[in-house]
Amino acid sequence: MKGIELEDDLGKLIKEFGDDLNSLELLFFFSRHPNARFDRTAVLRALKARHFDTGAALQRLINKKIVVSYNENGVTLYALTREEPVHGLISQLANIDQGQWQVILEGILDAQGIP
Repeated sequence: MKGIELEDDLGKLIKEFGDDLNSLELLFFFSRHPNARFDRTAVLRALKARHFDTGAALQRLINKKIVVSYNENGVTLYALTREEPVHGLISQLANIDQGQWQVILEGILDAQGIP
């Protein structure tokens, strides 16, 4: 995969969530499972962050309509939206190699002043 440019749509999406590592990690989680549905416990355990932080990030993605919730047999399930182009963009995150992911994270940490 070619390098990510901040001017392209995927770069803009990453930049939009760059101030919130938990949201970005959830986007990456959903990119690896773009057609799956997960209950809240599975989503919250997907990250190593505290459940409160992950829950807040999940709510942020729901508010942005990137993640949607479904009620099936009394259980709330969460999934990546099926709406395009968002679904396709998030799915592309799974193709980012480790080196590109490291560059993205370093840029975010630098922007936040975290050494």
